[in-house]
Amino acid sequence: MKRRLVLSALLFVALTACATTNEMPLAKNAVRLDTNASGLLFTSAAGAITMKKAAEATLSRGYTHFRLDQAQTASGSQFVGMNTHTSGYGTANVVGNSVYGNYSGSSFSTPMYAPTRQIGVTVIMFHANEAGAKGAFDAAEVLAKKGKV
Repeated sequence: MKRRLVLSALLFVALTACATTNEMPLAKNAVRLDTNASGLLFTSAAGAITMKKAAEATLSRGYTHFRLDQAQTASGSQFVGMNTHTSGYGTANVVGNSVYGNYSGSSFSTPMYAPTRQIGVTVIMFHANEAGAKGAFDAAEVLAKKGKV
């Protein structure tokens, strides 16, 4: 019974998982990316998701390389629901909206939390021939490696 309770809790947490990235242009060659992830599956991939979005933003603006600046990260958890288990015995008669009878039992509830992760970063983009591109991430290479995220 306890195993079933744990499995249902894990399934619920996995189903309430998601990741979103907001992009805000700052300059012609700079954007701010804010990734918010929740759930076991997406919190571990938040960094890869952010890198992929940075590479996509770079290429879509006609640049080839990027650097990350002003990075901020945070992690925590959020309440996602309650898992309630009830056990009992007896008889009950339902009449309309009321229940009558002899019933004895107990129930307990367990709060469920999903892990969260937030990543905020400024992406500064460069053309291949610019000085800032030296040592920077190559957007095409990043997408080739992380494109399956």
